[in-house]
Amino acid sequence: MIYKINETVRFKPADGAIWSIESPEQVINLTITNCNLLCLLLNKKGEILSREQILEDIWDKQGLRSSNNTLNQYISILRRTFSLLGIDDEVIKTIPKVGFSLNASISVEKECNAEPVNFTEKDKSLKQSNKSYIYTVTMSALAIFIAVFFTYVLYKNDTYSLDTPIVNIGKFDACSVNVLPEYTRGQSRDLLESSVKLITVSEVRCIPERIFIVKPESRGSGRSFLTECIVDKRRNEYFFCKGYYIK
Repeated sequence: MIYKINETVRFKPADGAIWSIESPEQVINLTITNCNLLCLLLNKKGEILSREQILEDIWDKQGLRSSNNTLNQYISILRRTFSLLGIDDEVIKTIPKVGFSLNASISVEKECNAEPVNFTEKDKSLKQSNKSYIYTVTMSALAIFIAVFFTYVLYKNDTYSLDTPIVNIGKFDACSVNVLPEYTRGQSRDLLESSVKLITVSEVRCIPERIFIVKPESRGSGRSFLTECIVDKRRNEYFFCKGYYIK
């Protein structure tokens, strides 16, 4: 089942994919928590949901810790999602001292068959690959570099700003490709080439406001990490980061 929102955006709760109807190849994947939160708001369109009700349904029932600040952050991410996908209207309304509500003027329809372009083909190609095993995970589940680095960036920092320095080594199409300073070692040309290969094998497209951050293979481990993030460059704010473990 897929939601059609305001005639311009589709949302697939099964895997958290959300995309513009006009650009179905540009898919953003929400985290599980954001996905559950959006589903709750869509199913209760027009109703005022108290903060306590939302926190209980989305966090407490899952045995997770929560706070008003956490809720504010997730609401902010959803609002940015709709803005990025072209909905300028106020989708989620803040009810002062009470909670939130999905704007009753926003149309919500349920559809059965409305996949984004190449969405199914991409999934099949990843499953059939014998040379590259790519596991796409959310930030909360991503191990080692991605987990520590981006969980801190997006959840600990209230403004989502990136305090850890990164080094630009070039571009993939129009998107910036970056690494942490310790991985440059004066080999930016070779590093860019290997990074572009990681992006290519992961079948990630360059779309506006997206950047890539790469942790290359080291010490013959055979393992590399790639992260794609949607960034508000003017404010240095990062959101919708998604990681790929590549072997």
